[in-house]
Amino acid sequence: MGYHYSQRNPSTSGSGMTTAASPGDIHVSHEELTRLRMALGRLGRVLRQQNDEGLSYALISLLFNVARNQPTTAGDLAVSEGVSPPSVTRSLNRLFELGLISREQDSVDRRATLIRLTNAGMLERARILRSREVWLSGHLDRLSPDELTALLNAVPVLERLCDPET
Repeated sequence: MGYHYSQRNPSTSGSGMTTAASPGDIHVSHEELTRLRMALGRLGRVLRQQNDEGLSYALISLLFNVARNQPTTAGDLAVSEGVSPPSVTRSLNRLFELGLISREQDSVDRRATLIRLTNAGMLERARILRSREVWLSGHLDRLSPDELTALLNAVPVLERLCDPET
């Protein structure tokens, strides 16, 4: 089975989705790629915006990064976030002031500072996740059973798209 990106307008079914030109041969139009990219991007933005108060997107991203990689260092976070070390340090200072992270000297390398979430940081992360899940659950309720099934069946494929190893 092959995927072919095409600038041409392939045959589509009544749903507007591309159909296979021949068995095992799928053509995806530029319009379909654009729609997919925009829909996924919009969904990501809307979910990130489900923080009713408090932290900016940059601080939430950093908070979640610390949670995934703790204990971690400011340098590792800067690389992971794709920002300058001074920028990540300013954001970490804000998270520290809010009591969401802790800093401690690395027992192996005394020059390094290890960063972890505090209990308050873990609670804030859980609160943000809950608000996103509430929004998503409410919107999933608007789908028909067939639409919901199709969406849930697409989850493994979407996960695979996000996996850098595949």
